[in-house]
Amino acid sequence: RMIAMPLAAIDARAQAMASAIGAASVIDGRSMVGGGSLPEESLPTCLVALDARRGFNATALAARLRERGVVARVEDGRVLLDPRTIAPDDDEAVVRACVT
Repeated sequence: RMIAMPLAAIDARAQAMASAIGAASVIDGRSMVGGGSLPEESLPTCLVALDARRGFNATALAARLRERGVVARVEDGRVLLDPRTIAPDDDEAVVRACVT
């Protein structure tokens, strides 16, 4: 399901998450399909970017999110959340983890 998710649906979820988080933006990105027979394959996605320049310490925030069960990546001083890799039913919990 996650591989087949339309980009428009991912964008809508990313926009909603960024709006709910507040200090976040939506940027274009790539989702890695995975290992096995497709180790180098990726798909376009929309990422929720939490920017360290907006008061976040990216490393500390990523660690705090991991403690709350949210896996995010850190790139260029930003914590990036990929809605393609988050079950839609978990969006609200991810937002709560980011703001509390």
